[in-house]
Amino acid sequence: MEYSSVKPIYLGEATDIEKSGYLVGNVEALVEVLQVVFDNAYSGIILCDKKSRILYINNFYADLLGTTKDEALGQHIKKYFPCSRLPGVLKTGQMELGRRCSLRSDLDLLVNRIPIVRNGEAVGVILQTVFKNYAEINELMMRMSQLERKVNYYKRGLDSVLTATYNFDSIVGRSPRLLEAKSMASRYAETDGSVLILGATGTGKELFAHAIHMSSPRNQGAFVCVNCAAIPKELIESELFGYETGAFTGARPKGKSGKIELSDGGTLFLDEIGDLPVSAQAKLLRVLETKEIEKLGGLKKVKVDFRLVAATNKDLRAMISCDEFRDDLFYRLNTMCVEIPPLSERPEDIPVLVSHFLKAMGRTSAGIGERAMKLLESYSWPGNVRELKNAIQSAVSLACGGKIHMEELPYEIRSFDSSRKNQGQQNPLSKEVGQYEKGIISSILSRAGGNMSQTARILGISRSTLYEKCRAYDIR
Repeated sequence: MEYSSVKPIYLGEATDIEKSGYLVGNVEALVEVLQVVFDNAYSGIILCDKKSRILYINNFYADLLGTTKDEALGQHIKKYFPCSRLPGVLKTGQMELGRRCSLRSDLDLLVNRIPIVRNGEAVGVILQTVFKNYAEINELMMRMSQLERKVNYYKRGLDSVLTATYNFDSIVGRSPRLLEAKSMASRYAETDGSVLILGATGTGKELFAHAIHMSSPRNQGAFVCVNCAAIPKELIESELFGYETGAFTGARPKGKSGKIELSDGGTLFLDEIGDLPVSAQAKLLRVLETKEIEKLGGLKKVKVDFRLVAATNKDLRAMISCDEFRDDLFYRLNTMCVEIPPLSERPEDIPVLVSHFLKAMGRTSAGIGERAMKLLESYSWPGNVRELKNAIQSAVSLACGGKIHMEELPYEIRSFDSSRKNQGQQNPLSKEVGQYEKGIISSILSRAGGNMSQTARILGISRSTLYEKCRAYDIR
């Protein structure tokens, strides 16, 4: 309990009013002035003179002592408190705060003894109860301790949600393309502009986003992660921008802060931004330009200061041609772009990653057999680093000896034909058909001067289908 603001009461020299006789210049006059206030206080108050005689006792203390105010007046304090330390306070002039005092066998008090000093001499003492029963303070402290634990629990939960976990050292690999991506992302982190991270599923886009935040000047601010693909389209705007009370049926009574507002002073990471509805894209672009948000159902704008990091595994340029992604938002994001290569294009990273995963699982001594490692290096890894991690976890759980062998690897890896790695699983007929289709598309696209819309009309297919086929056949 904090008592730093409590001090002894110092009385000055007698004033002209006192000398005139209106006040007699002693403690009895003070009692008369404050009696009405003290009588209604929910705290025991006793005022004693310099001989430890009771000059004033309020109703609370009289009831506590089982007496009346008239009976107590003029009595020595030790009549009610045989072991009272009040005479000692009168002698030393030193106050005592928060001291335990036994009134009777079934009742302990926590009291303050505050001296009243004039001309360097204690002329009286105020005795005040802090708690009527000493057990009350134990109960209060226990409640405060429980409340503090709850606050710390929720604070840790909030911190874990709004705090980045990984840095660039967490991104494991030694291949030139990965090192180039890390170097570029590290340089971008020092700026305050929006960053777009491109990469297939499982390549580690979120790790890069964490690392950019941790290396940026905003690393002390919040890191708010939103997976746009995981939120229903009808709720995405309320999640991003928040809403006011009564904005829609089912809204929280007190409204809600959006993810953008929570990221104020920090970084907002929009994962799978390609799944963001076009209507929300327009509002997001507006926020990026004005640094203001307007909550759903709100009338005033809220200033926000955040950095945007976005990630996707989709071809945003193709989505623009299909009117599924705004070109102005794309060009706003594409000024600083980091492309993460798939694991199939950096097999030299596989041994390093395997060692890293084994260490993280506490199996540094396990290792992996030579044939098993060669199989891992020849596999196509459609699930990228995430799939490799899952494969190692599965193999560790099955391995009986010190090393992981081929037999412990997942079936799809063991049964993989490395000759299909760059060819897919086409049979000769489908391969011939594909080559024929590629030739037709290339020819018509060339005659159309590269105009995708005109080519799609001639072929009788949609632009999105044409884009898919161009990607599949590597037509540029």
